[in-house]
Amino acid sequence: MHLLQPDEVDQLALGVVVLGSGGGGGEHETHAFAAMLRHEMRQSGPVTVLSPEEADPDGHGARVGLIGAPTVMIEKLPSGQEAEEALKALQAHDSTPVTAVIGWEVGGCNGLLPLILAARLGLPYVDVDGMGRAFPRVDQTTYDAAGLPTTPLAITEPGGNRAVLDATAIEKLARTVMVDFGGWAMMVAKPLKLADALKAGIPGSLSRALELGEIWSRRTVSVDERAKASGGFRVTRGKVAEVWRESVGDFPRGTVALRRLDTDDAYVRLEMQGEYLVALADGEPLVTTPDLLCCFDAESGKPVSTERLTYGAVVDVVALPSPAQWVRQEMLGRVDPRAFGYDLDYVPFRDVP
Repeated sequence: MHLLQPDEVDQLALGVVVLGSGGGGGEHETHAFAAMLRHEMRQSGPVTVLSPEEADPDGHGARVGLIGAPTVMIEKLPSGQEAEEALKALQAHDSTPVTAVIGWEVGGCNGLLPLILAARLGLPYVDVDGMGRAFPRVDQTTYDAAGLPTTPLAITEPGGNRAVLDATAIEKLARTVMVDFGGWAMMVAKPLKLADALKAGIPGSLSRALELGEIWSRRTVSVDERAKASGGFRVTRGKVAEVWRESVGDFPRGTVALRRLDTDDAYVRLEMQGEYLVALADGEPLVTTPDLLCCFDAESGKPVSTERLTYGAVVDVVALPSPAQWVRQEMLGRVDPRAFGYDLDYVPFRDVP
């Protein structure tokens, strides 16, 4: 058991941004939820974080997540009550008693939202989630892959609108409602029995975020050393020569050309859709989803989200390994490059010469 304290929130916020792989809300957006979490903890005390072994397998855990564009929150501010309101709406349709909160997606803002709900309700957080990083779609979870239910699903927004959804194509329906709600909304999915969630989920993801937050806060340590301590490696240091973006379907899509500063007259291309998904050199993939690609500002050392990467920026591109669950053959099809429309196979995680 770990009692998460207010002075650990900044470290955790940095860690979940790293696990966001450029998506899920960057440092600016996550800051707002970090402030909310500290506020709730000052009111109710530290959040109890249970290891998978300490959780009651017969209990049920609530999942909370944000859907939509985190940058919209700059104009449409969250109140901090959306998740609790969504849970109330859900419980009017599903009376499953909630005894804990679990993670849905540990990357980006969604890594902090369950803790805010846990603090508000006085419930423990069980250290498991369904992604181990950030992915854009509701169905890209190990919970979903195991056949665990997502619906009924309640969705709310700060203006008071709410809906309870129950459909097989919940991803498309939830996004349609989110757009009507103004660009972002909060979701609470059907509570899962903890025994099922722990069997299907990715354990220890919050602990991993805390570890990464501590590692990447060491600004006096070289990027290569921090990458190695994180289990990964630096792909390159490059200057952004071109950024191309467009909106395709439900997600933004883009390409970044980086002129390498560690090799003469060479480029690395990054493909992104919310998250950084593929790094290529001379048309050959170096790192691919579900492994993580992260960009860090070469001067400040801070993570740079896909939405904030701009022409002329100098960044260190770092690769981190995927949670082991995603690279199993039966799971790859949900999260490999082809799942995002790229005609590429997954490249097993390795160091780049």
